[in-house]
Amino acid sequence: MKARDPIRVGLVIGQLTRGGAEGQVAQLAVRLDRARFEPRVYVLSQAVSPWGEWLQTHGVRVTVVDAHVGGRGWQLARAVQRDEIRLLHSWLYLANPFAAIAAVACRIPLIASARNCKVQGLLSRWGNTVAFRVAAGIVANSHDVARYIEREYRAPAALIRVIPNGIDTEKFYPPATRSLESPLIVTAGRLVEQKNHALFLEAAAMVHRHRPNVRFAIAGDGPLRATLERLAVELGIEGAVKFLGERGDLDEVFREAHLFWLTSRWEGMPNVVLEAMASALPVIVTDVEGCREILADSAAGVVVPPGDAQAFSRHTLWLLSSPEEYRRAAHAARQRAEQFSIGNMVARMEELYDEVS
Repeated sequence: MKARDPIRVGLVIGQLTRGGAEGQVAQLAVRLDRARFEPRVYVLSQAVSPWGEWLQTHGVRVTVVDAHVGGRGWQLARAVQRDEIRLLHSWLYLANPFAAIAAVACRIPLIASARNCKVQGLLSRWGNTVAFRVAAGIVANSHDVARYIEREYRAPAALIRVIPNGIDTEKFYPPATRSLESPLIVTAGRLVEQKNHALFLEAAAMVHRHRPNVRFAIAGDGPLRATLERLAVELGIEGAVKFLGERGDLDEVFREAHLFWLTSRWEGMPNVVLEAMASALPVIVTDVEGCREILADSAAGVVVPPGDAQAFSRHTLWLLSSPEEYRRAAHAARQRAEQFSIGNMVARMEELYDEVS
């Protein structure tokens, strides 16, 4: 019997800058089984660095679709038709409506995506509601996100498949040893309101009052950097906090750290928490979407109420004062993170592609 030709899959995303979803798209495209799937990536803007270059060096073609908003869906449809795409998979709320236009125009199946619980504007809400209705399948990266789109977009529950994010557990690994003599607490993410780095700094000031030897670092850049730097000065901890800027070597940053904090106001399933855990960092995270699913019954960390700086401080001081509990949490973090490997994510995506194509 003649083998079936690989299914040509179009992956549609708004940008390929550093970010959780962008990294997931890139890793998926490169790791798909080429005997079964041939990926093409379509980007709805000129923002294609660094993942665009990385994809092309790994043999994945990247096409920029950057018309004005009214024509972007049709431009995407023309590109999809030209490339003989047989299945479209859109990523994030921005991409779903445009991919829906292209999928309907080209009469091919669409897999839409939801990856966070951010409230959208009226036009985006309408476009995503339509996209979820015409999709042959919907991927949510956590059960919290799945419930959110059922409630907010009336997404059909029968179409939703929860496929958690995957991380590179070979790139993110623990150092040989860690000493708690001068602990470093780190976070990572864009300096925007969602990530609530002001809470990170408030909690850091509380810890610093009790343990002046504890250091802090924020990896990431964004529009709030100057505001946050001023807040660090106001809190009297400017000497204890480093703003690292955007980093392409978070794995190395995490191997130098001792504890990870996530202070976000909302999420979907934060990759950065999984990457920190893979580096054997105990984590303290706000009770936002996906975090309880990540930790489950693991001893890898603690979930605290959003906005509760005292909870971050209290749990941190307890962990740093108990080396035995710290080592237990670090070991549990690595064990739990191994359940979220990229290989598992890719295998589940491939199963879904087979089902709907």
